[in-house]
Amino acid sequence: MPKAFAEWEKEVIKCIRCGSCQNVCPIFAELTSEATVARGKVRLIRMAIKNDIEITGGFEELMSQCLMCKACVANCPSGVRVDKLVEAARVETVRRRGMHLLKKFIFRVVLKNRGIFHLSLRSGSIFQKLLFRPGPNGQGMLPRLPMGIDMRRMIKPIAPTPLRQQFPEMVKGKNSRGRVAFFTGCMLNYFYVDAGRSVIEVLNKLGYDVTIPWKQTCCGTPARVNGDKDTAIALAKANIDVFMDLDVDAVIVACASCGLALKEEYAELLADDPKYSAKAKKLMAKVKDFNEFVVSIDGWDKNLERVSVKTTYHDPCHLARGQNVRKQPRQIIRAISGAKFSELPRIEKCCGMAGSYSLYHYDTSKKINDKKIADIKETGAEVLLTSCPACLMQMEDGLNRNNMNVKCMHVAELLNMAMRSK
Repeated sequence: MPKAFAEWEKEVIKCIRCGSCQNVCPIFAELTSEATVARGKVRLIRMAIKNDIEITGGFEELMSQCLMCKACVANCPSGVRVDKLVEAARVETVRRRGMHLLKKFIFRVVLKNRGIFHLSLRSGSIFQKLLFRPGPNGQGMLPRLPMGIDMRRMIKPIAPTPLRQQFPEMVKGKNSRGRVAFFTGCMLNYFYVDAGRSVIEVLNKLGYDVTIPWKQTCCGTPARVNGDKDTAIALAKANIDVFMDLDVDAVIVACASCGLALKEEYAELLADDPKYSAKAKKLMAKVKDFNEFVVSIDGWDKNLERVSVKTTYHDPCHLARGQNVRKQPRQIIRAISGAKFSELPRIEKCCGMAGSYSLYHYDTSKKINDKKIADIKETGAEVLLTSCPACLMQMEDGLNRNNMNVKCMHVAELLNMAMRSK
């Protein structure tokens, strides 16, 4: 057994089986199975480490039943890092059992090679209507054929032109006060380009030149959480090489999962590589979520136009619990919406997206999402705001299924609207 997996026994023995995780786990709330809650997974992982059980298809399925939302970690009195344990178990499962051929192709051929990945998405934007049909009320798209995605799962169409192709590598700001780099991630670059454009325009209006490196690639989170550690490491190194060479004040990220990867997970992935570990730590010191960077700028809220709509805000798990960024998005929204902003009930509950989880476990993901949609309905909001494009896609699906006419926006889009006069 590899040393890396065996070493996690020091973590699993911390679990005192108190059951605190049952109260906060979105998956347990739907499936009510002990094996799907954190303490159940921890027990299975300990048994696997001690070779008391085999790592079978059943074990793999149970480890897949985790959103990586960190709710159990935040509420564990013993501080058990359950998300890291599950991730280690997934890596060990891939080592022993191999990876599904489709995932292997996506991660190790497409995602790992920036040129192939870009060509695939560009081709997808042209031919997507052959594989997908219009969603309900003309919103989003639904699969025409079974291809590893639930036939009911609505997704955002791929944009005709990626974000990074809409701008030069350097976009000059007004009365420049500094320079930042923008890590676009995949979702803003290929799907939510309007949100990505708003990030650039807001930063320009606040006086920052924005560098958008064309050679950046996926942050690696999809590969990492599916147990493909080698691909995740390769992508982390590629991005570090791109951003470490830039003379910038900060690296701005507007996707919660991408931000967590650059701020924390790169250093963990590369801990055994002294050269890149040092680089990762140097980079993470510069990484800022869009919201936290904006509110740190003097005069960011000067001359904002009020937007007269009822708003509410969803906390992405990897932003709130992962990066402890909660107050800053609300500062921005309240500066624009004022008293028309309402908090969601159960503000830190996961929406059930978790990347590929919502594709492969759609029924459970949908149930979790429906609870979030009910909370949105309770606020009476006309606009739902968040700071993660993956959460946007999940809640657009839920709102359409529930026939709710609520507009979904990234916080950057609302702020850009309020800065029209700048």
